[in-house]
Amino acid sequence: MITAPAGLSLVRESRMGAVPFTIRPIAATEVDRFLSAVADAAGEVFTRPPWGEPRETARAVADRLAADALTPGFTLAAAFLSDQLHGFAYGLRCSRLALTASRLPRGDFTLKELAVLPPARGCGLGVRLHDAVLTAAPTASWWLATHPGAVAALGLYRHRGWRVAALHKSQDRTRLIMLRESG
Repeated sequence: MITAPAGLSLVRESRMGAVPFTIRPIAATEVDRFLSAVADAAGEVFTRPPWGEPRETARAVADRLAADALTPGFTLAAAFLSDQLHGFAYGLRCSRLALTASRLPRGDFTLKELAVLPPARGCGLGVRLHDAVLTAAPTASWWLATHPGAVAALGLYRHRGWRVAALHKSQDRTRLIMLRESG
């Protein structure tokens, strides 16, 4: 059983009723404690439309998170209800998406993943996870890639100041590359 670290408590109405979620930054040195819960959450979130990933591919988010935790500028925030993980977001300093969008790197930060379990949606966890990660990663340019059919995610990102910078197509997928620049 995972014990949630102390953090910011939020009580919001959602489909789950009034629930006290705690959002907490997780240090890179503590990531291993949460990998199983992240894999389970990613397996539930990213197998659904519009992503439709195979379960093992979706659960591999935890493997990437573990590898990325060793990278400078790594930031992870998690949302808990009691001791259960209900969402997470993470990112790191990286300019790969800037280069993919044909932009010059400028000390960039990439928001790599943001996921909220379906029963916990509708109470602002996505926004709060997003903000927790970006607040911990001050920079001039933030980047992310998302599915063009991820309507709720696109709404969140646009509401938080992101804009589409490029469309990236590969053999098996299409992603919107989005950019948010500070002042």
